Amino acid sequence: MERKKNTNVIAITDHSPVGNAAIMYGASLARFFESSLTIVTNFSFEPLLQPRLGNGDFLAVLQQAQSMVDVTVNETPFQPEGLNAMAESANHIMYVIGVSRSSSAQFNPSRALQFIAPSRLPVMAVGEAPVGGPQWQNILLSVDVDLPAKEKALWAGYFNRYGNSNIHILHNEYHDSISKDKLSDLMDFINKLYENLEIQAIPHIITPKAYNLDQYAVEHADDYQAAALVVMTTTHKTFIDRIFGTREKQLLANPQNLPVLFINERDDLFVLCT
Repeated sequence: MERKKNTNVIAITDHSPVGNAAIMYGASLARFFESSLTIVTNFSFEPLLQPRLGNGDFLAVLQQAQSMVDVTVNETPFQPEGLNAMAESANHIMYVIGVSRSSSAQFNPSRALQFIAPSRLPVMAVGEAPVGGPQWQNILLSVDVDLPAKEKALWAGYFNRYGNSNIHILHNEYHDSISKDKLSDLMDFINKLYENLEIQAIPHIITPKAYNLDQYAVEHADDYQAAALVVMTTTHKTFIDRIFGTREKQLLANPQNLPVLFINERDDLFVLCT
């Protein structure tokens, strides 16, 4: 397997508990993907009046991360445009952010989506770090006939290529010919992709049919001992999406504490390994 060299994961922290959890998840992912870790400490949607200072909890988490991977602490003040420009300038492969339901959190669900929307990198949104650290043995991939699947199938596959994670493919059973044909085409693509990359996946037919497969995956994550769910973001928002929010907003800071990897559709396909 040929892999990209000198790749890097970016974890963003504001020194809050979920911000520090982002560091630990980031270190775990960096180790998993044979990457280094950059910790950004002064990100804000608006200009910061003064730099954030690390507290005792941050220093303890930093020391733990440094025991796992090569770590760089970047204290430069960043707003989204500048951070995305920096991320595009080198082999950065993923952001990790800690999301909380608190309205005052740096990344509450609304602000997390605001950050995710323009990103060309996948964004792993996490909650509190699990006891014993995150494990990546089981990854969930939902296949919905009405949503694109190419990028998320590829990223789910990377977990198998790098660490032999089990990829669980969840899809509904359809009885109308149009949906059956769409699902057949999607599964043919995924099966061919995984065959070429020598990736093993485990299909699961969901019955009765789940209205929202991503939400179903989160709610049943324990059934698969899942470490993360890989999803695509909504590209074309409907009127209902603009009033009530997109599907993915409900996945952020979920009660199951399941990390979710959000991927925006790109014109150019990002390839981490072949």
